[in-house]
Amino acid sequence: MSGTGDRPAHADAFVPRLRRALLRWYGRNRRDLPWRNTCDPYAIWVSEIMLQQTQVATVIPYYERFLERFPDVGGLAAADEEQVLALWSGLGYYRRARALRLGARHVLEHHAGDLPADAESLRRIPGIGRYTAGAIASTAFGIREPVLDGNVRRVLSRLHAIDESVRGAAATERELWTIAGTLVDGPDPGGLNQALMELGALVCRPRDPDCPCCPLSALCAARGSGDPTRYPTPRRRAPVRRVRVAVAVLERGSSLLLERPGDTSPFRGNWDLPALVLHATTDGMEALRRELSRTHTLDVSVNRPEASARHGIMQSRLELEIHRARLRRGRVAGRDSLRWVSRDDIESTAVSGATRKVLRAIDAPTAGTPLRARR
Repeated sequence: MSGTGDRPAHADAFVPRLRRALLRWYGRNRRDLPWRNTCDPYAIWVSEIMLQQTQVATVIPYYERFLERFPDVGGLAAADEEQVLALWSGLGYYRRARALRLGARHVLEHHAGDLPADAESLRRIPGIGRYTAGAIASTAFGIREPVLDGNVRRVLSRLHAIDESVRGAAATERELWTIAGTLVDGPDPGGLNQALMELGALVCRPRDPDCPCCPLSALCAARGSGDPTRYPTPRRRAPVRRVRVAVAVLERGSSLLLERPGDTSPFRGNWDLPALVLHATTDGMEALRRELSRTHTLDVSVNRPEASARHGIMQSRLELEIHRARLRRGRVAGRDSLRWVSRDDIESTAVSGATRKVLRAIDAPTAGTPLRARR
C-alpha cells in the first residue's frame, strides 16, 4: 500500500488507466524538441547529458551545434578534450562533457561504436547512471526501463501522496523506482517515460501545479488531500555560504590572461580569469599579486577593485571583486596552465559562467574605462 487511501499503488485497473491518460495527454501536448525527433541512441544520450541541471531552452542550440560537429560516437571519441569543452562553453558543468567524451571512447572500444541495447551495459559507460540508462534504453530501444528524475519524482510522489518524512529517503527512493518500473511495463515505454517528465515540467510544477489541466487529476491522491504542494516532502536546503573572491583581469593588447583553475579555485571552467578566495579582512590587491607570483612566477601590479559581480555555484554565493592588473615580468608562452586569449575567442573558450559575468561587469559603462574602449 502507498499513501493513497484504500487504493493499492499498483492495482491492476489503476495502472492501465494511468498509462492511457498519460500517453493520450503526451500525444496532444508534447513539446517539439529536436531530440524527440530521432531514435538515434547517441543523439538521445547527448541530449540527456546536456539536460542535466540545465533548462531545455538553453540546451537546444548547444545540442544542435554539438551533433553537427560530432555526429556520431566515433567523431566524439576522436576529438581532443579541448575541442569538446570549447563547444560546450557556456553550458557549464564541464565534467559532463568530459564524461561524455570518455563514454564515447568506451563505446568505441567495447561496443564497436554502437551504444548497447540493454540498461546494464549502458550503466557501465562512464557518465551514465541509472536514470540516463533508462532514458536511452526506453526511448532509443523500446526497452521497459524506468526513469526517475526530479520531474518524475514529483509526479509520482503527488500521485501516491508519498511522505518521505514518514518513510525515510531510502525507502521512498526504492518505492518510487518500483512505481516507475510498474508504469513503464507496457507498450511505448519511451513515450511513457517522456510523458511523465513532460507532465512534471509543464503541469505538475513544484510551486504552482496546474491541477485542473492535469490528465491524472482524478487519480491523484495529493490533489485529493487538498494540498498537492505538500508532496514531495520539501528537503531542508543547506544555508547559502557567502564567499568573497578577488578576480584579476590582465590584458595584453586585445587579449586576456586565462589560467587553468586548480582544485582550490572558486571557478569551475576549463580556463578562467585568475581568481582566489579571500578571508574577511584580506586585501584583494595584495592577495592576487602574491598568488600570481606563487603559482605562476608572474610579477604583476594590481589595481583597486573597479567593478563587482555576484555568481552562484551550488550553495555558495560568490561576491566577486574585479581588479584590473598588468603583467610586469613573467613568462606565459609555452605554459600549460596559462594562455593569452583574444576577446573575440572568449565565446568559443571553455570558461565558467563566473568569468563571463566578470567580463560583462567590467565592460559595463559604469565600470571605469571599459576594456573595449582602451584598445
